[in-house]
Amino acid sequence: MKLTHCCLKSLLLVAFALPIAGSATADDTSLPTFSWDRVPVYLHLGSNTQLSNEQIETIARLSDFICLEKAHGRVTDPSHPERVAGKDARRIKTANPDAKVLMYWNTLIAWPFTSYNQNFAKSHPKDWILRDRVSGEPLLKTTLGKKPVYQYNLLNPELRKWWSDTVATAVHEHGFDGFFMDAVSQSKRPLWLRRGWGIDKSDDLDAATTELMETVKSAMGADHLLIYNGFRAHSGGPDNSSRAGTEFLPHSDGAQIEHFDQFSSTAKEDIVAYWQMANAAAKQGKIVLYKGWPDHDVNWLNRSFMSKPAREKETIARESITFPLACYLIGACENSYFCYGWGYGVDDGQLIEYPEYQKSLGAPKQIARRNGWVFRRQFAHADVTAVLENRTASIRWHND
Repeated sequence: MKLTHCCLKSLLLVAFALPIAGSATADDTSLPTFSWDRVPVYLHLGSNTQLSNEQIETIARLSDFICLEKAHGRVTDPSHPERVAGKDARRIKTANPDAKVLMYWNTLIAWPFTSYNQNFAKSHPKDWILRDRVSGEPLLKTTLGKKPVYQYNLLNPELRKWWSDTVATAVHEHGFDGFFMDAVSQSKRPLWLRRGWGIDKSDDLDAATTELMETVKSAMGADHLLIYNGFRAHSGGPDNSSRAGTEFLPHSDGAQIEHFDQFSSTAKEDIVAYWQMANAAAKQGKIVLYKGWPDHDVNWLNRSFMSKPAREKETIARESITFPLACYLIGACENSYFCYGWGYGVDDGQLIEYPEYQKSLGAPKQIARRNGWVFRRQFAHADVTAVLENRTASIRWHND
């Protein structure tokens, strides 16, 4: 059945469209296998050490779509952590032949974990680093212990060529199915525009990022994926929604919603904005990754939460999954995935085998319906309700 886009019916009733059937290239072997049979799960995590056999088996069982984070393997092989990540990617795909595994790479930040960036300032030209326009000193993103973390000068064409060549070569050499391009818009933060690029360089930076995407996609080949982070919504009210990130969709295979009901995107209007952005992406046949969180203050930056015993953190995550999962299901389209936990480490909740992941879901029976801030949607084997006004939700699983 084909469903076309529905417009606003009234102030209290909104329909979100499902993408037209077959809008994504179903026979494209670069795409992960998508199914409505159960909740489609995406995992985005890293481990300082090589993954254990048990972790590999859990990852392979939970998901067909995985990204290994930037510092993966840095303790096991400090000189070449990317080799550990590549080995683990192959192990995951051996355990689950349907799995697609992405390599992590940052658009702006030269994280000094892999061999490509460990001595970036010493091994690359001076003008490849973003520098203060007045002093000429590097504009550091942060420090890791005593190690400075530099930022790429994206407006330098030689840097861009190195960036694209390095990513494409690493993806092929280490057996990844593509890469996750983090922080595509971070270069345009007012601080960096003011101190580094110049306040009038926002459009130039967008053009540089687009060039990176197009160049690396061409170098990797059509059978490899490029997923970027990401979509951003920050709403001041129902008629004052600020959205960013969709401009890069045509140059990629999809995007992540990293701050889904988290950080600066916690207004109820933001959730609706993300649904609408994701729906537009799905209509273009793009992948959309929803990063859900247990609650607004439950994340890896919360020292109080992170100091709790592992069992207590797991209990909180298990008890809190209904609302973020329901919100994902209200907006989910074909090739939309749900990622859930309180961070990006292998122990930050993503490898918990939540019972919701094992239940029969089935395809959506209808588009989502809105009544005020209450949203409902039916699937073949589940009825979903999300109340954004008070952040409550229910999922009635038919086979329970």
